[in-house]
Amino acid sequence: MTEKLYTVELQKKMDRDKWLDSENAGKDLCGSYAYCAYCNKSEDAPCANAYVRMIEAEKAEDERAAVRAADEAVGEAVGDDEGLTALGKSIDLEDVKRRKAARKSLSFAEKYALSDEIVKERYAVLKEALTATPKGTPKIKSRISRQCDTYRRNGDIVAKITIIGGSLRINLPLDPDAPEFNDGKMPHTATGHKKVYAEVPFQFKVNSKLALKRALRLIELVK
Repeated sequence: MTEKLYTVELQKKMDRDKWLDSENAGKDLCGSYAYCAYCNKSEDAPCANAYVRMIEAEKAEDERAAVRAADEAVGEAVGDDEGLTALGKSIDLEDVKRRKAARKSLSFAEKYALSDEIVKERYAVLKEALTATPKGTPKIKSRISRQCDTYRRNGDIVAKITIIGGSLRINLPLDPDAPEFNDGKMPHTATGHKKVYAEVPFQFKVNSKLALKRALRLIELVK
């Protein structure tokens, strides 16, 4: 499929979904979607082009976050100490920096230690949302492994949180192909083909305030 044909087909789908959404809401929802901030109504396929621009902007933000994570002075939070504790794990900061510079694999705790305060704050909000359960209901417990932070309830995986390229991501047991997640409001990645994500194939990047709000809605849906 050519890029032009893809844009035309995407516009048709988005027009159809927008019409159905508006009918259900009883009002015109044009201008209320996340991608609307990138809209140019003079274009032939304004919604499709706006959605593509939104995805490109989010990718660019991921790249900037990765650069910040690599360049910012991580020692600011821990002074000049060579070691610290992150997420209950003992971290040799200088060794982590050397391995990162050499493009060596880092653990989740090590990536967290190198993350900026925004990523840490968003992670804390996600963790609180996942583990907060009403009295009398099964608890959701967190277990940090080398690769990620996994949340389980009665043995079933509720979520996995990872940090990739400086970007915070959450995987949930939702269907990436479900229509309700493919209307342009919830950009995500299908990762079920990877064994580690087989039970939580819906991956969502939490790289902005808006994305954090959406992630919290997804968590409530899962819970």
